[in-house]
Amino acid sequence: MWRQLNLNNIIESIIPQKRSKNRFNIHCRSGDVFGISGDVLLMHGITVGQDISIDLLSKIKADELFHSIRSKALNFLSYRDRSTKELERSLLQKGYHYDQIKIILDELTLKGYLNDKKFTRVYANHLIKTKLLGKIAVINRFMKHNIPQEVLNPIMDELYVECPPDHLIKKIIKKRMKLDNQSMGHNKKMIDHLRRKGFTWDEISSCLND
Repeated sequence: MWRQLNLNNIIESIIPQKRSKNRFNIHCRSGDVFGISGDVLLMHGITVGQDISIDLLSKIKADELFHSIRSKALNFLSYRDRSTKELERSLLQKGYHYDQIKIILDELTLKGYLNDKKFTRVYANHLIKTKLLGKIAVINRFMKHNIPQEVLNPIMDELYVECPPDHLIKKIIKKRMKLDNQSMGHNKKMIDHLRRKGFTWDEISSCLND
């Protein structure tokens, strides 16, 4: 696709690709053909009859690469909010270089598409209010996202005021008892389950005593 074109190569036609929206095939007089996104096509004002020089080809290649990284990143973000670290990891797995990824991540952060504080609030809200997790489990889930403690801790504190640990534990116990059709007592399985949910022994014992 990106082999070096002959010098003084004249564009004979620009044809939309059938299977890819917003991508075009550039046909040159020498028989060379290469694909380009519509955004990069407009960026460089490429038209039929234009001479594609080696310098212009290099610029097109660079812009195509960044367009590809940006498109992949936006596609990941279209499904759900992601942390900067998670998105970086996903793009690295696609084979892009870190320095190139960093430029796009900075751009998306500046434009508001990527926001670690917003991600932290949404994800922590899900873990606490839906998954009914204690603080230990929530912190463990966030470790791979590399969120600073000064961002994570205030959000967790706020959410645990709305949903105190004892309320969460009682919800879990009630749900578990209903499913297992058994009384609670000091059931070791229940205690182990609550520990796996990320609650401390003090939080668990306080509810058991109640």
